[in-house]
Amino acid sequence: MSRLILIATAFCLCSSALGAFLTEAKAEPVASKLTGLPRESHESLWQRYNKSGKKALDGADYDRAKLMFELALIEAKKNPGYEFRTPSYSDLSLKIAASTNNLAEAHRLLGQYKEAEVLFKEALALKEKALGEENMSVANTLNNLAVLYQNMANYAEAERLYKKALAIEEKVSSQENAPIASSLNNLAAFYDQQGRYAEAEAMYKRSLSIKERLLGPAHRDTASCVSNLGLLYLHKKEYDKAESFYRRALNIREATLGMTHPLVAAEMSHLAELYRLEKKYDQAEPLLEKAMGLYEKKLGINNLEAAMCMANLGWLYRDEGKFRKAEPLFRRTLGVRDRLLGSSHPETLAAMKDYAAVLQKVGREKEAKDLDVRLKTLKDQAEKDAKSGKQKVKLKPRASERVLD
Repeated sequence: MSRLILIATAFCLCSSALGAFLTEAKAEPVASKLTGLPRESHESLWQRYNKSGKKALDGADYDRAKLMFELALIEAKKNPGYEFRTPSYSDLSLKIAASTNNLAEAHRLLGQYKEAEVLFKEALALKEKALGEENMSVANTLNNLAVLYQNMANYAEAERLYKKALAIEEKVSSQENAPIASSLNNLAAFYDQQGRYAEAEAMYKRSLSIKERLLGPAHRDTASCVSNLGLLYLHKKEYDKAESFYRRALNIREATLGMTHPLVAAEMSHLAELYRLEKKYDQAEPLLEKAMGLYEKKLGINNLEAAMCMANLGWLYRDEGKFRKAEPLFRRTLGVRDRLLGSSHPETLAAMKDYAAVLQKVGREKEAKDLDVRLKTLKDQAEKDAKSGKQKVKLKPRASERVLD
């Protein structure tokens, strides 16, 4: 009797495995069409969706990346059934954690911060349970969550998580590596935003040294640190240094990403902002207009990256006395930030202030006064809600570094 039970059990195991194989085989044509990638013999559907999502993210196609990562998460959460080589619980949970982490990053880049926060926390909990708290993969998600909190103006929590991620990486790694360089870059960007320039410069230089040694001076992943050093020197009003780093970053972006990538547009916007501050308006204007065109073509205007470029172009027109050309740019910037960041976010308040000022210049005094009243109310409320009081920050773009799984 026991022999019959064993035979029946073995038959069920083989049948379940065959069923899973047939299900995946049926899904294959759909997956090929969705991902646009040829299937490698060793790849599962989960791996293909995840790879396609990463490719879309690199190309700044954030909506497509979100879809691919959603499909990857669905695959990861499927009941694996009985297989000849059943994965452990740890393997399954890490696959789910990876998809969740990557999907959270797509939400962040789309400005969907609340959704991103929930997903990053889910990924972090899964990783900590499977791997323990002191692990490089855990540090990666901590770093991503810190970037999100900096975007959300939750500066105290951002700093705590940046430091925690870096401490884990330095503890578990025997030598300096790419994740440490990324964490140093992101923490330096945070310190730069807070006006802590000496700390930021030391960390940027250490990060850049690691990247140049490991990847080379012209690698695409070196560019973010190069660009951020340009921003730091812009803040310190060391304009010659800033221009040198910005031009280097732009050259790397163009060589590694092509001429139409949004990160190329970002570097153009940065360099143009420097020229604006130097009153080199004839050099700034064509760069900003070209960058704006690239954003509109690749991402549309309803995203935070394009909004920063719109603000830069608005400031340029304002400085040139072209207030009627500046007005729609400030209005659109305010609309995007209000929708994606909320009314009380520092960047939204800054956009509101800019828009009120330009309304005054074009003779729309009543609208300007109404906006000033709203601005004062929101500022007062923001100061009451802030746990550590009002924090002044530089509202300039900076290149944070994400880590995908």
